[in-house]
Amino acid sequence: MRRFLKWFSWLLIVIIVIGGGWLWLQHQSDPEDTTQQRKPIILKTVRVVGVGDSLTQGIGYDNDHQGYLPILKQQLKRDYYVKPRTANFGIGGERSDQIDRRVQTNKKLRRSLRRADVIALTAGGNDLLQSLEKNIMVNSNAQMAQKMAPLKTKYQQKLTQLIADVREVNPHAQIYLFGIYNPVYVYFTNATMISSAVNQWNQINRQVAESQSQTHFVNVNSTLSHGQYQTASAQAKLRTENQQNDEDFVDPSKVEKLLQTQNKSEKNAYLSTEDHFHPNKKGYNVMATKLGNEIQNNVNWHKR
Repeated sequence: MRRFLKWFSWLLIVIIVIGGGWLWLQHQSDPEDTTQQRKPIILKTVRVVGVGDSLTQGIGYDNDHQGYLPILKQQLKRDYYVKPRTANFGIGGERSDQIDRRVQTNKKLRRSLRRADVIALTAGGNDLLQSLEKNIMVNSNAQMAQKMAPLKTKYQQKLTQLIADVREVNPHAQIYLFGIYNPVYVYFTNATMISSAVNQWNQINRQVAESQSQTHFVNVNSTLSHGQYQTASAQAKLRTENQQNDEDFVDPSKVEKLLQTQNKSEKNAYLSTEDHFHPNKKGYNVMATKLGNEIQNNVNWHKR
């Protein structure tokens, strides 16, 4: 009997010890336990620097000259555990060689580029505009192709040099090069001269980006050129509406008159009513979203 009581006492002690340990482990792993301290998430600071022409400066969006960068900043804060800091070095009207000159000589810009994690570039629109202005008297596709060939080669050389000079300042950042768009497409749908030139310039931007390390092309052409007319049926309706402008080669005076009109009416829902050329808030939101999608494909930031 004494042996049985002794054995029973030891068994009871073992059960208590094992049971208490199990309850302690359950308490430690209980997801509802609010007393358990979680490690705070440290936000990673990421620096985004915008360099380029008026599309970086932000012209067209309520004249606040901020453009896509503030929108992108909010999107990054929403999607990642990061603390974004942005810097805007856009100047309206500059060609690629003028942007490059600032990259080479502007100390403040170079200092900002050196610290950047992401560098976004807008270039090419003013190069193309200047090239078209030099050839406004051309009246055939073949003649236009002949005139544009050397200008395309020269532009590609200047753009390649611009990317190389940015890369020299910062060997490690991800570089994102925007494409361009046709701001008068919805008015002159059948003007293949303009659309073809825009497509060729975009092809150069894509080729230059793809030929450089850690450099990516951001395509905004279709969305910003076509505006709300994205489907095949909408495109067909637009062509019908524009039958009065059914020529391949648009009279430059028509385009100039359109861009100078201040009637607060714009057919493209993504472009500004102020100049019928630059994006409005919706258009800059497109640029920010397209850039954000490309960034997502190339970074390993912790997502929310």
